[in-house]
Formats: sequence, C-alpha cells, structure tokens
Amino acid sequence: MMTDDIQGFQPMDTLRRYLFFILAALLSAPAAVYAGTTGLTLKAAVVVDREAVRLSDIAAVTDGPTTPLKTVGDIVVAKSPPPGQTRFVGVDYIRIRLKQAGVDTAAMVFNGPRDVRITREAAALPVGRIARAVEAAIRSRMPWKDEDVAISGIRFDESIQLPTGKLAYRLVPDRDEDYMGRTTLDLHLFVDGEPVRRIKVQATIAVMADVVSVVRPLGKHQHIRRADLAVERRDLAGLPATVVTRIDDALGNRVTRMVYPNTVLQSTMIARPPLVKRGDVVKIVARTGLMTITATGMVKQKGCRGEMIRVMNTDSNRIVMARVTGPGAVEVDF
Repeated sequence: MMTDDIQGFQPMDTLRRYLFFILAALLSAPAAVYAGTTGLTLKAAVVVDREAVRLSDIAAVTDGPTTPLKTVGDIVVAKSPPPGQTRFVGVDYIRIRLKQAGVDTAAMVFNGPRDVRITREAAALPVGRIARAVEAAIRSRMPWKDEDVAISGIRFDESIQLPTGKLAYRLVPDRDEDYMGRTTLDLHLFVDGEPVRRIKVQATIAVMADVVSVVRPLGKHQHIRRADLAVERRDLAGLPATVVTRIDDALGNRVTRMVYPNTVLQSTMIARPPLVKRGDVVKIVARTGLMTITATGMVKQKGCRGEMIRVMNTDSNRIVMARVTGPGAVEVDF
C-alpha cells in the first residue's frame, strides 16, 4: 500500500520541480530581458574628461526592444565637476534627467550602486612656461630698454587645475599700466580655444636709470653748481616722476628749499633764478623789420629768462608785456 501511494504521486512531484526551476530562472535573469525594458547597470566610480556627463559614461546600458541603445546612452545626465574634483550622482537624479529627456523610466531597471562617483580629469598649470610667457609679454609692451629692466617675483595661483586639452593664454594689462614696480595683470587661459579661467598675475619690474643726486647740503635759494651733484643708478619704481635725470637740467637753477646730501633731485626742488625783480630799471627793446626802438622801463614783477612780465614804460607811464631776455633787459613783441 505504501509503495502504491508513492508511485501515485510521482507525476505531481515532477511537475512541481519543473515549475520551481522555471520560476528560479525567471528570478535570476537580468531585468533587461523583460519585454519592453532597458537595463542600466551603474558604475561605482568613473573618470570623465569633458564638461557633460552622458549616461553611457556612468552606466552599462542594456538595450530593450522599445528603446534605442545609442539614444539613451547619449543623454546628458549631469554636469562634470570642476577639473580635479569629484561629485556624486544618485539613481533618483538620473531618473529625473532621463524623464526630462523624454525617456519613460518606468520601463527601465537600475542595477548596481545607488550613487556614482564622478571625477573630472585635470591638467596642472605649466608654471614655468607661464612665468616665461608673462615676462616675455611684459618686455614686449614696456617702454623701457631691455637692458635697463629686471623682472622678478612673478606670482599666480599655481594650484589651479585646468581641463585637459591644448592650452593657450593671453596677458591683458591695465589701461594705465606703467610697467614699473609692483604690477598686476590679467592672464586669460584657454583650452582647445575655449576660455576657461582668468587669473591675476603679479610681477615686480625694476627699471634702472641714471638720476641726479645731491652730494652736499644746499640751502634754500642756493645756486646749484656741478660740484654739488652726482649721477647714480637707481630703480625708478621707488622714485617720483619728477626726478631729474641729467645734470645739465639742474645747472643754472637754484633750490627752492633745503636739500640734504644723498637726496635724489626733483624738478619740484629747483627753479630758475629770476633775472629781474620788481622795481628794477630795464631797457625795453622793440623790433619791427629793420628798425629797433629802445626805451627805459620799470619792472612790475619778477621774471626768469623767457617769461612774460609787466613793465612800465617810464616815458609814457604805460604798462606793456615784455619778455625777459637777460639781466636788465626785456623785449616787446610786435
């Protein structure tokens, strides 16, 4: 009886085993095998070298019968992080971007990690190359002679990372740049012809030139002699624009204030001595054609050679404007 009972149930047992194996096969098969679905297997980490991240960059796409594989893979799902940096993109965000692209995500199955780590490839700034380019650009624009200039202290942010590609750059100075002393310029960086960064570059420009200095004390209104002066080589960056650069420009003048030794002479410190002063009696000369007329006059204001001053003609008591031509002499223009 027992044997008969077991034999009677064998067909049912075989059917159960068959159904079990079919169910197990269906459960273990990839989701993408279902009709009308696209399977996405996300990668744990990827490295990209462009601005836009496409679905094919971060996932292996298994084509479904209703979704073209190439179309789905080309969809931009995220923006790359800055060069050398990392960002994470999750499944939910990817779903949103796919929906925005018109993809029916209900027919898609996501496998793999829930978040993808995306790292952007980066190129280091060629520090030495840029420093040489900055110096060359300064020298090509400055008004000074190369042999008179020393450029040092070129500084910029060397930690900047750029996208990979062909690097080019352009240096842009300020409009009023005088290329002297501490200088700041804009460096525009381009990769594959596209602008990517603008950084500040600093440099110190020393411009050496001959300047006139005082070697002995000079009292106020004291006349300047050659023995009072010397020529020194100085950096113009530390000096005012009024510095005197030739001894001949100082000779024949007098100082307007007390000047101490080792002082670099400036044009504001010197003045031509007046050849006439108020109350002086002078000879007035007037020329017209071949005729010369002279008269006596009295100076109403002090004046240096070449200056126009007021002079009273003592014969007519008229005030005329005359040019100082020398001590005790003025000339009237007709």
